[in-house]
Amino acid sequence: MHRALKGVLWAVVGLVVAVAAAFAWGRLRPPTQEQEKALAALQADSQPPQGRNAYPWLWFVDFDVPADQLDAAYAKDHQRVLAWESNFKPGANSADPIPTPKADFPALPKMSQADRDALCNWREADCLDKVRAHRDVVNEVLARHRQRLVRDEALSGFDHVWTEMPLNPVASIPAFSASRGLWQTAIAATFLDGHPAQAMEAACTQVATMRRLHAHSNTLVSTLIFAARLRGAVQLFVQLLAASPADEPLPASCAAAFVPVTDADVDLCPSIRAEFTLVGSPEIFGKQEHWYDGLSLNTKATRRMLAPRYGALCNTSLLQRLLSDERVAMPTAAPGFDIFDLISNSAGTILSRIPGPAFDPYLARQQDAAASLRMGALMIWLRETRDHGVSLQQRLAARPAWMHFATSRHVEVTADGKSIHMDVWNNDTSNPWPTAWPLPAGL
Repeated sequence: MHRALKGVLWAVVGLVVAVAAAFAWGRLRPPTQEQEKALAALQADSQPPQGRNAYPWLWFVDFDVPADQLDAAYAKDHQRVLAWESNFKPGANSADPIPTPKADFPALPKMSQADRDALCNWREADCLDKVRAHRDVVNEVLARHRQRLVRDEALSGFDHVWTEMPLNPVASIPAFSASRGLWQTAIAATFLDGHPAQAMEAACTQVATMRRLHAHSNTLVSTLIFAARLRGAVQLFVQLLAASPADEPLPASCAAAFVPVTDADVDLCPSIRAEFTLVGSPEIFGKQEHWYDGLSLNTKATRRMLAPRYGALCNTSLLQRLLSDERVAMPTAAPGFDIFDLISNSAGTILSRIPGPAFDPYLARQQDAAASLRMGALMIWLRETRDHGVSLQQRLAARPAWMHFATSRHVEVTADGKSIHMDVWNNDTSNPWPTAWPLPAGL
């Protein structure tokens, strides 16, 4: 009996030692080569480009903060948010609500749903026609939100959108769409008022602004918002071009806005790096206040497991495929795990099995934005190289190489000969993007 108990005791001790060893190895073992490569790409020190940061300006989109007092106001609010974040405890009944932008300046009037309905949205198939049909209402809305419009137009003076706010799962973000449609509609109204040169200058400035801010953004939400704004800005430009006389010269800003597409126009890596900082974050489960809280969840190991899924968006090969307008599909399989992961990081292993974000639609939006830029440039090229002795379809075939699209976009002249059709890859059937791009006059 004594020998049997001793045997059981040794077995228990052996089991405990084995579990402890497995736990230790699971926590201490180095990442695989694939994980190490992905982590290096995701943890690279992303620095904003030179120039002015639009994020503080957008943070105060609902406030009339003077430009010369922006930095001081933002620094003050930044410290307030940092103080909240340092004391944040998920799941606790905190007396401190999630901080939203706050400034010691007048709040701008909110845009009502009726105001928004009167304006051209980013997906407006014919902004000129909408403004023409509801001119009085449009004028009233533009006058009522004049300061919002001025502030939105002022984005042309910024170079990037780079947040320094805490990347917390529940932290507030700027109301990126708070002034949506004002700049678009104001440009169309200016055109209809008989100032086509001024309107075209503004349209191309808007394209260049949205392109620059979209290409130099470090959060996923801002990147996708400015991708949509860019597409809308290009569509408005093409609409104005179609309504302009064939011999009307374009401002120099148009050529600058439609230079060949670059890596930055499709690269999602800077935004994904920010998203990855939230993966396996202790804030998701609650901050670990006791030593035993970390037995089931190891943030480092969890991030290591998930890194290849996110790091794939930083691969140079993917960037080249995006730039060539090749349709891509990212792997969706959950990362593998073994007994060491289960023992040393059970909660993290479960987290890794939860389906991750669908990256394919995000990449499709990037490519659709780039395709819009190509289409805008193509319209300028067709207008400047018109040749009535050659069919439009033949001229399309002779366009510069960088203006070519994927075959699956089915880019072709429409049956009525007035537009070019182009399929989009990420579309909302309830609010679709236009697929017909009107041709310039005189073709």
